[in-house]
Amino acid sequence: MRGNRWPSVRVGVVPLAVLLSLLSGPAQAAPASVPVARSASDTPDVARTRKAAARADAAASRARAKVDALLDRYQTASDQVNDGVRALSAAFAAGASADVDHETAAAQQRRARAAQSAQVRAVYAAGGGAGLSISVLGAASPDDALWRASTADRVMTTLLADSRDQVTVQTEAARATRRRAIEADRATAAQATALTDLQHRATEAAAALEAAQQTLDQLDTAARQAAAARESARQIAQAQAAAAAAARQAMGTVTALGIPTEYEHAYRTAASTCPGMTWTLLAGVGQVETGHGRNNRPSSVGALGPMQFMPRTFAAYGVDGDRDGVLDVWDPEDAIFSAAHYLCASGAEGGSAAGVHAALLAYNHAEWYVDLVLATEQAIIARDAANAAP
Repeated sequence: MRGNRWPSVRVGVVPLAVLLSLLSGPAQAAPASVPVARSASDTPDVARTRKAAARADAAASRARAKVDALLDRYQTASDQVNDGVRALSAAFAAGASADVDHETAAAQQRRARAAQSAQVRAVYAAGGGAGLSISVLGAASPDDALWRASTADRVMTTLLADSRDQVTVQTEAARATRRRAIEADRATAAQATALTDLQHRATEAAAALEAAQQTLDQLDTAARQAAAARESARQIAQAQAAAAAAARQAMGTVTALGIPTEYEHAYRTAASTCPGMTWTLLAGVGQVETGHGRNNRPSSVGALGPMQFMPRTFAAYGVDGDRDGVLDVWDPEDAIFSAAHYLCASGAEGGSAAGVHAALLAYNHAEWYVDLVLATEQAIIARDAANAAP
């Protein structure tokens, strides 16, 4: 019986195993089919996209390396210009301090001389030598006469000597402060020359920044979207903002130099020839260029006169400000009236901020120059207001 039943069992088992294998087959067959069927991620289009993305990333990385080098150049050049502007601002402050000290010493010298003159007049009003004679003649005895003569002589000598000493002291103080003012002017002139020499640094900085931006602009759309390119764009914007902040800080508190009377008159009169122009704008240019004529010498690039005109520009915009029939770049009135004419023609007419900015850029193609002139103008306005206050 047992022998007869095994075959039937084996027959029954085999179909069941086959059935189970068929039921479980589809779930186990998928891994074996992977090498056969191509995944969507391996399609030719996706592969090409991946290669394009890789090329874009590589281009963006190369661009970033170039941008980094250009930004280093930009930062170095900007720092050099700002150092020069900072030194010039300090020179203006030293010059203004020396001007004030000299004006104070000169006023004290004038007062000492006036006091001396008053004392001399008082002595002679009291009789001077004649008064001494009368005093001696009225003496009760020869000894009294000698005492009166010596006393009166000592009084007159002492009074006159004191006033003379005061004049001497104040005169020497005025001379010392004058020497300081001259030295400060020379320092200002040296810094102005240094700034002129650094002009090419400002040009280099602008060129480096422009090249950095062009490096990114030349990338295709995919490369510009790459992380490296986006980081470069952020760095360019950050470098511009940092340089602008450093430039503003470099200006410091610009101090207004004393303006000679003839220069202030010319600034005021010349500004009236251009609607909307302020005389303080012209004065700001005059201070930055030559300290209102203190450093009246040719620049390293050939600019001439108190308003530092290039000969060709002066030939085109020169004005005979003093109406003497002679057009002279070294004459303060001619130079100042010509500066008003040039600035007016370059955008300053009307006095708008944008127009003034454009005009100053035409006068000197550098943002630091525009900022320095405008800061100087504000210092002049403040000083003028302080002087006008009761």
